[in-house]
Amino acid sequence: MGGGYLQKVVTNFYSPPESVKGDLIRIEGEEARHIAKVLRHKKGDAISIVDGGGVRYKTVLELIKRDFVEARVINQVRRENEPVVNLTLACGLSVGWKMDLIIEKCTELGVRKFIPVLVEQSLVELDQPTKIKKKLSRWNKVAVAAMKQSLRCYLPVIEEPQSLGALALKTLDYERCLIASLEREAISLKEALQSESPFKDVLLLVGPESGFSDEELQLCKERRFIPVKLGPRRLRTETAGIVFCSLVLGYLGELE
Repeated sequence: MGGGYLQKVVTNFYSPPESVKGDLIRIEGEEARHIAKVLRHKKGDAISIVDGGGVRYKTVLELIKRDFVEARVINQVRRENEPVVNLTLACGLSVGWKMDLIIEKCTELGVRKFIPVLVEQSLVELDQPTKIKKKLSRWNKVAVAAMKQSLRCYLPVIEEPQSLGALALKTLDYERCLIASLEREAISLKEALQSESPFKDVLLLVGPESGFSDEELQLCKERRFIPVKLGPRRLRTETAGIVFCSLVLGYLGELE
C-alpha cells in the first residue's frame, strides 16, 4: 500500500536515543534543516520523532535554529508498528545496488538486523576498511529513510560484512535458522516454523547471485540452518530476501 490509504500522511522524524534529554529532544543536521527549511515547521507545531531504539515521541517544537531544532515531549509509545518476531536477514553480498534495495524493502517489512555475508564465490570484494565504512554509511542512510517511511520505531542494526563461517558461529543466538533453498530435500516454511511456542528470534539466510559452494551448504546444515523452499522458481537475491522476510513475518504474525 502507498501513503494514499491514510487520510492524513504522517511523517516520523529521526533522532537517536542520546539526543533525548529528559523531556527535550534535539534534532540536528540534515533532519533539522528538512524540518525548518523544507517543511517550514514553526514553533508550536506538533511533530512525531522516533529514536530508532523502539520509541516514538509525540512532541511540540520549542526552538528552531539554523542547524538544530528542539522539541518537547508530550507523550511516547514503544514498539509501535513492530513485528512480534525479531527477524535477522543474512544475505550474500551482490554487486551494484542490490543490497541497498534489500535493506530498504526489508526494513519496511520489519527486519531488525541485517548481516551482509561474503562467500567463496562472491563477486564482491570488501577488503579495505574505508570501503566497508562507506558501504555501511550508505546502507544506514537507506535504513533510516525506510524506517521513517514505514512508520517504524526501530532502526535496524547493519553489521559489518563477514564470512559465512563467522555467521555460522552465531546460530545458537537464534531459536530458528532458515536458509532459502532449491534443494529437493528443502521443506516448506510451514513445516520449518511449526512450534508449540512462538519464536522470538529468527535468522534467515539468502545466498548471492553466485550461490553457495557445496562445502558452505554443508556447513550451514551442520550449524542448524534448515533448508526452506520459497517456491518452484529460482529467484534473484534481492527478490528472495524480500519474499523470505515477507513470508516469515506473515506466518509468525505481524504485530504484538
